[in-house]
Amino acid sequence: MIPVLLAVALGILVGHFNLLAVQPKAHERFTTGCLLVMLLAMGAQLGTNEKLLANLTGLGWQALVLAAGAIIGSVALVRPVENYLARLTDRRPAGQ
Repeated sequence: MIPVLLAVALGILVGHFNLLAVQPKAHERFTTGCLLVMLLAMGAQLGTNEKLLANLTGLGWQALVLAAGAIIGSVALVRPVENYLARLTDRRPAGQ
């Protein structure tokens, strides 16, 4: 866990001091490449897990239900929160 936290902290410092802003296209390509390597490694690790592959059908349904619940809940809450925030903005005195 410590290497993960160190990597996140290093990334925050690099972003804060804008160390990679000189070549934004190269930075974008590097980030995409690293993401693809990470996804490949995760897929390879999951593919070798026989217990996971045996339970994939059940896990798939659970994942579908959880994802659908998150999406439906988010969509259902957006409109009321949007209306509430709009009312707060309308009550604000002019110039603020």
